Amino acid sequence: MNLASFSKGPEGGRLPVTLALLGALCLVSIVCLYPVILATISFLAQISLFILNGIAALLAHRGDAGIPVAMEAQSEGLVFSVHVPTHDEPPHLVIATLAALRAQKNAPPYEVIVIDNNTRDPAVWLPVEHWCRENPLFWFLHREGVVGAKAGALNIALAQSRPDATHIVTVDADYQVQPDFLTVAAAEIAARRVDFVQFPQAYRCCDAAGAGIALELSDYFDRHARAANRADAMLLTGTLSVIRKEALLQVGGWSARTATEDAELGLRLGEAGFRGAFARQIVGRGLLPLTLNALHRQRFRWASGNMRTLLLWLSGRTTGAARPRLARQVLAATQLTAWVNFALPAALALLISAVQMAAHVPAGAQGAAIAFATLLLVMASAAVPLIVAGNGSMAHVATAVSTRIALLPTAAAATVAGMFPGVQVFRVTPKAICGARGKADPPVAMIVASVCGVGLVAAGLAMGSLPLTGGGVLLLLPLLAAGLTARALAGYASVLRMREV
Repeated sequence: MNLASFSKGPEGGRLPVTLALLGALCLVSIVCLYPVILATISFLAQISLFILNGIAALLAHRGDAGIPVAMEAQSEGLVFSVHVPTHDEPPHLVIATLAALRAQKNAPPYEVIVIDNNTRDPAVWLPVEHWCRENPLFWFLHREGVVGAKAGALNIALAQSRPDATHIVTVDADYQVQPDFLTVAAAEIAARRVDFVQFPQAYRCCDAAGAGIALELSDYFDRHARAANRADAMLLTGTLSVIRKEALLQVGGWSARTATEDAELGLRLGEAGFRGAFARQIVGRGLLPLTLNALHRQRFRWASGNMRTLLLWLSGRTTGAARPRLARQVLAATQLTAWVNFALPAALALLISAVQMAAHVPAGAQGAAIAFATLLLVMASAAVPLIVAGNGSMAHVATAVSTRIALLPTAAAATVAGMFPGVQVFRVTPKAICGARGKADPPVAMIVASVCGVGLVAAGLAMGSLPLTGGGVLLLLPLLAAGLTARALAGYASVLRMREV
């Protein structure tokens, strides 16, 4: 029997019907199992983050492998070019930063380049330009139409740096460094024999209201940065970075491919075989974000930028002659995933599971259970490291935990946003104290999470489902935690106003 006769036979008419039925069955199965699949993927991704966090905590607890630096270390021949990028920053704040750099004692030869980019109002940058003209070794550049935000500005400063400069130093506009900053930087570079050094970010006026928030932010350095020293895996965090100029030029300078140009550069430097280190000594202090919205904006940039950097790395779109060791790869990944979480797909799976359970679809309960477990893991990953570390008083730890929980919806949205192609926008964290007054609206991600939480709690109570009820409560926690964080930030801003910072 040939094919033509077969297609016309009694069985031939059944073949398309059979295929259609199989296709429909597959489609129904996919639809029914979609929340289970989504929840499972989210759980596996989150458990991977949990393991990475555990590795970082374990290595940090054992202590970093950093070299104790002697101040008499040989540092002859070093010349620093300090770059201070600004965009629409309060002039008095920038001038205070420059005054601290002017007060350096026993420092190697250095210059300071202030690069102001895309600030439209001349009243903002002209006072800084005037100050620089009156102080030797300080240079002011104002550029309009700069592409690449901070990365583009830093590349302009790099091109203008003095020819004999051996190292580039980055200092954010709000950071006031200590008088021995450049001396310590030179000693660290000489003693460790590395190509770049990263100092920790710290914050001033945090003796009271802002201590808990500062504790949450410093956890990155206490765990991830300390652990990274054990495998020369330290990345960069943007300010108080000291980078050998030749190394920076060799990897192509700063890149605006991601919103975290610092971490991306640190990754490229390591991939190219250059060595870096984390120095634990605090050499400068900046300002905390002054409002809840500013804090959320900062966290979104960190999480989305680092996720984009991680994906570029995994896709092989970073270049380098050296193949990093496995230990370095793992510890670089712990830094890039420090702020990310997979609560968003888990919450979506939980919502779909709730609809399925209401429609009596058997897979709904399984999907809800896995999604709930994922959200529990997200909360544990956020809170446990801060609690176990035990740095600071109970009140400060409580504020730190509340701050991290309040930022989870934004970090979750940023994690997903970082996975999609497109230009990432660099948004400066506002530091104008006069703009820190008043009540700000909660971020959109937090509002959406709260609305979903209320719906899930109601559905869970109606159906007697612990995963739905528990998941809804977990989605409501960030809104509750945001209240404590907002009060702490308001108190911090009030302290700054009283001290006329």
